[in-house]
Formats: sequence, C-alpha cells, structure tokens
Amino acid sequence: MEKSTLLFFRSRPQGLASNAALLSSMQSLESSFFLIALRRYPHALSTCASAFEMAIQAAPIGAGKDNRLQTLIAKARHNSAAIARIPQDRLDQFRDARNRIIHRGFGPKDASESTSLYLEIALPLLEASYRDFHSYDVTDALLQEYVELLKVAQEVHRRAKTLQGYDLSYSLNAFGHLIRWRFKENFSTGWEIHALDHADEIGLKFENIEREKERLGRLFGPSWSFDCPLCNQPQSVVAELDETELDTLEVTPKRMACTVCGFVVHELHLFLSEVLLQNQIVNARSQILKEYGLE
Repeated sequence: MEKSTLLFFRSRPQGLASNAALLSSMQSLESSFFLIALRRYPHALSTCASAFEMAIQAAPIGAGKDNRLQTLIAKARHNSAAIARIPQDRLDQFRDARNRIIHRGFGPKDASESTSLYLEIALPLLEASYRDFHSYDVTDALLQEYVELLKVAQEVHRRAKTLQGYDLSYSLNAFGHLIRWRFKENFSTGWEIHALDHADEIGLKFENIEREKERLGRLFGPSWSFDCPLCNQPQSVVAELDETELDTLEVTPKRMACTVCGFVVHELHLFLSEVLLQNQIVNARSQILKEYGLE
C-alpha cells in the first residue's frame, strides 16, 4: 500500500500500512478536525463516529456480520474497561445523535449538542479504542499544538456546560482557528499570499500590528498584552481585564484579540480567554497588579 498522507499526526501505529480500516479511522478523525474548522460540528461528530467504527472493525476483537454502531459500542464496552466506564445513557445519546445527523440532517441548534458529544464521548471513545485495541496513544501521536487546544476546549466546555442558553460550540473556537491559520495557504488566493509577503518585506505589517494593538487597548479599557497561544507571536494578543476582578487583586481576562493571526474571543465566550492565557497570567500577575497600582 502506498504510504498515505496524514496531516495532524507525528507518529503512526505499527502495521498501519497493512491495516486499511485503521488508516481509514485516522483519516476520518482528521476529517472531523477540518469540519470543526468549517464550524460543521454535527458533521464532525458523525465523522468521528465513523472513525470509531473503523477502529473497532480493525481491532483484534474483530468485525462480524453485524457492524452497526450499537453492536460495535457493545463489543468495545465488553473489551475495554475505559469504555465500560462511559455511562451507557451518554453512549446512547451519542449513537442517537449520529444516526439522526446521518439520516435526517441537522440544524443550527445541533451545534451545541454535537460539540458536547464530540468532546465528552466521541474523542474519549476513540482515544480508548486506539489505546486498548491498537496499543496506540493518539494524544501522544497527534501534533501537540492541536492536542493542547483540544484540552482547552474540553476544559472550557466543562466549566460552561452548566450555564443555561449557551451554544457551547465556541469551546472549539481556538482549535478550529488554529487549523484555518495553519492551512490558510491552501485556502488563500495567490494575490493574497503575495500581498502579505510584500507587507512583511516593507515593514507595513509591523506598523499595522502596532496600530491595531493601540486601537484595541483604547477599546478594551483595562488590558494587557500577551503572547498568542495559537500563532505564538510574542505580545500580539491584547486582552481586556475584568475591572471588578482587578479590584479584588484577581487578573481575569474577558475579551481578547490577536493582531497577527486574527483570533478573537468575544465577551460572551466565557472562560475561553481564562483557559488560553492561564499560564501567562500566573507569570504576569504581579506585574499587572503593579502597573494598575494595586500592589
């Protein structure tokens, strides 16, 4: 078999070249990432479900005559302690949502539920399947910048899921934006790329970045500059600080925007800035408080 292209993995499981079903599973997982970047969260969920199906069919527990998702989940639960610990009612909800999406399509209201099921059920299910049936640690095998942002999404979702009336798909905003940023040359026209390169050469990009940072500082009020946790450009993020929290000597970011890669966190996207910037805030806390005359 010709060596296949995998875009998000830095290592492969042994014997992948002779295991077409496992390769298909990994490719489906990657496709679910691109669907997240396109904000097609229900399709990302159904595609991740397909990745699980192929992972089980490729496993030593084997594919039988009945390869329905319900049967494959039952096989996996019987042979994996980690999968057996996932509540049956959540697995049923995952299966029902996948079937509904495939057979009846989806609407805007399905984005939040699909995000929850993707982060809480589909990814852990697939991770356990790779580990227990293929001796393959997918969280170690994936490029780590994507793993870190999936962890960010899971933590933001964990904090926000008790809130009423929120579309939780924003939990995956940083992950999806990084994919769009990393693959932007695939989706940009030639003149756009040339214009960006030319701006770099004559120094316009730096001037534009500095002007944008000043504008955001005026817009936000209390604010601070951080390194971007997505594109890694130093001091390219301007984050608005919660003024009420500052009064109690707590540094809590609300809105934020990167002047290089264009990533934005809106005020209603609760906890996202906090989780993305938490390590930098720990290091900068004393300096921030001193700058605002609070220490």
